[in-house]
Amino acid sequence: MAESPSESSPSAAAAAAAVDEAELARRRRIDDLNLPADVLAAYRRKFDALDLNRDGVVEIRELVAVSRVFGYNLSREEVLEIFDRQDFEDSGGIAFDEFVVAMRKRAGQPHASGDIRTRFRQYDRKKRGYINADDAFPILERELGFDLSKTEALVDLYDKNKDYRLSLMEFVEFHKKVEALKQQIVEAFNEFDVNQDGFVDLEEVYAKMVPKGCTPEQVEALFRKADRNGDNRLDYSEFAAFWDIPID
Repeated sequence: MAESPSESSPSAAAAAAAVDEAELARRRRIDDLNLPADVLAAYRRKFDALDLNRDGVVEIRELVAVSRVFGYNLSREEVLEIFDRQDFEDSGGIAFDEFVVAMRKRAGQPHASGDIRTRFRQYDRKKRGYINADDAFPILERELGFDLSKTEALVDLYDKNKDYRLSLMEFVEFHKKVEALKQQIVEAFNEFDVNQDGFVDLEEVYAKMVPKGCTPEQVEALFRKADRNGDNRLDYSEFAAFWDIPID
């Protein structure tokens, strides 16, 4: 038995409203970027050229190609990250608004600069285009006092696709965290190093930690553990291990 117009209209109206709301959301995402008309038109031309079946969605293989057209040369792993971050509608592809947002964010990220790429290469000694915890450990041990377990935990925190390694895109946020942690350690080191000789001795540690409730015995035990070369003072790297800064 066919539905009467009155029975079918509410569901049709709801569906139409949902479509309208989705379209408004897409337009808002583009409007929020405040792009010049000619730039937006250029994005549209590239997007349309790659939307082979004209369904309004660009798939992963298509985005790899378009990234090269725009000069980004994204790896497949980086493209997958963009899909994870920009596929607002969980459609398995990227609509035009999602594509524009992804490309503009990519253009504005600091990893496009030479500095972050240089830093990445310092980690990526094997020149594989990615780093893992083993690559990061020597640097994090020196700069943050991390052991391998702690290094693995930090890498895992920024390994968005859980492949046990960091791409250049993932490395950007990882590097920001490393720099923030390092700044905190540097500030603590300078606070402890009262005589500004570039080292922290046991008396300086006593002066800072005993008033905060630590016993001299506790302080000395921590100090001796961190003093790897046994010279009765902590250089920056030893102090970083002594400070044992939390990741969070």
